[in-house]
Amino acid sequence: MFATPRTGAERNLAVGVALGGHTRISEGTAQAIESSVRAVALAVAVVRISVSEPDHLWLARAYDAHGDNVPLPQQHEEAVARWVACDQPGRDWRLQHDLDLATGRLTVAGALAKVGC
Repeated sequence: MFATPRTGAERNLAVGVALGGHTRISEGTAQAIESSVRAVALAVAVVRISVSEPDHLWLARAYDAHGDNVPLPQQHEEAVARWVACDQPGRDWRLQHDLDLATGRLTVAGALAKVGC
């Protein structure tokens, strides 16, 4: 069986996902999440996605621009986490991931802080 050659961008995306780098979620998913979250909490800047083991309960915690927690209704937490996970099935969901609502960038939690961004 022959592998289909990848373009440079596809190769970089695959490497970034494998190493926990950042990617953008699809535009439709990003808009749906932003709209849903802003309907219940205007100040949200970042949503952190995590999985609670052993039950595989998907959670999305919201934070404002200062890093303070912004409470979301539980049904929003679960829905947002599942939307992101379904949009990015190749991610290592054993790690927490941060979704920047302004850009749609999905990054391993804390990755930006580690590189001084």
